[in-house]
Amino acid sequence: MAMTEKQGGSDVRSTYHPSRAGRWPHYVLTGHKWFCSAPMCDLFLVLAQASGGLSCFLVPRVLSDGARNPFAIQRLKDKLGNRSNASAEIEFDATHGYLVGDVGDGLRTILDMVTMTRLTASSAQCGRANEPPPCKPSHHARHRRVFGSGLIDASLMREVLADLCVESAAATALFVRLARTVDDDERALARLAVPAAKFWVRASAR
Repeated sequence: MAMTEKQGGSDVRSTYHPSRAGRWPHYVLTGHKWFCSAPMCDLFLVLAQASGGLSCFLVPRVLSDGARNPFAIQRLKDKLGNRSNASAEIEFDATHGYLVGDVGDGLRTILDMVTMTRLTASSAQCGRANEPPPCKPSHHARHRRVFGSGLIDASLMREVLADLCVESAAATALFVRLARTVDDDERALARLAVPAAKFWVRASAR
């Protein structure tokens, strides 16, 4: 996805880079994005201004005739965290995009996708910390020796591992419940609870 621009940062409503319409729902996008997640992908959801307001567009890397869609990576971000998931600054120059959702409803449309990524990635992050064998923390504690004894034999370490199990189970239960808010179209609860749950899981993982 590509939402943020230099002048706005996290305020995606300040997006001003324009799109001009071709034959509906085909548009042509021009402008810069300060932060594009996973620039190695084949399809991108992009926010840009249309005549009716901020809208969401599907931008393919390759067009239907096999031609490359203009999509210039200016540089990769040197991020503090999650470096394995690339992010980049990108430039559109008469780049073809296709309207997703209604004109002027771009933020709501793209946030539906953001909700789904938060829902899946956050529960997986906590679950992987204590997944079944080879469980990384337990494996490390069983094979690490400190001060002449196994780390797993230390009572405080067993408490840490038990806490991991409880937090992992809690995260799984929480995100199963939040998945139901998406299935049942409980938009208000999903919009508030999913970001808060993601914050809790990421904080717990640290």
